Amino acid sequence: MNRLLYTVAAMALVGSIATVPAEARNANMPASGSSQAQATAQQAPNADQLVRDATRTVQEMKRDQKFAGYMKKAKGIFIVPTMVKGSLIVGGAGGQGVLLAHKNGQWSEPAFFSLGSVSFGAQAGGAAGPVAFLLMSDKALNDFVESNNFSLNANAGLTIVTYSAHGQADVGKGDVIVWSNMSGLQGSLNVSATDIVRNGNEDHNYYGRDISTKQIIAGQATAAKPEANKLKSELPS
Repeated sequence: MNRLLYTVAAMALVGSIATVPAEARNANMPASGSSQAQATAQQAPNADQLVRDATRTVQEMKRDQKFAGYMKKAKGIFIVPTMVKGSLIVGGAGGQGVLLAHKNGQWSEPAFFSLGSVSFGAQAGGAAGPVAFLLMSDKALNDFVESNNFSLNANAGLTIVTYSAHGQADVGKGDVIVWSNMSGLQGSLNVSATDIVRNGNEDHNYYGRDISTKQIIAGQATAAKPEANKLKSELPS
């Protein structure tokens, strides 16, 4: 008898889920992109918290004056306060990040993105921590803004350079400079990120209207929020 009741209840539950409108089921999904990026977005912090976390990441990066100098020269920056690898995210790896463009000594408002797949090169086990991608060339920034599904790797025609505080190479020659303070990594850190897609729902929630990444970084969005102003003020101009 009990088994019959459990079966009926389970069937009712499945039926109730199936009747939920598609808009409601997809409320937390990015505007476009892979299923991995969508799964990541469902586990994301809200936009306000993500911007606050990004600010703390910038404060951490600025402790290295050498890297702060590169930040000042960047065309843009993509900050992922918590990148995870392993079993923490559905699909294997991912994170949520904010993009800001840098022009004429001013930083734009943040635009929101989701990552569906990340490779960290030689490493063992899982890893978690902040990662930032400095976009040093116009191509890197433009490709990021224009693509519906962007990849930060050599296949995208970009030179990716991993930053090291003790490195001797001139990383400033790269299209993208990768900084990370992730725990759990072993060996070299060669970051390659794919399935980077715009999180249109977070953009809408944050600015109160439908707005594109291009409009945000062009200065057509004014957040007027203290956490966004704090993030911009922390970034070297």
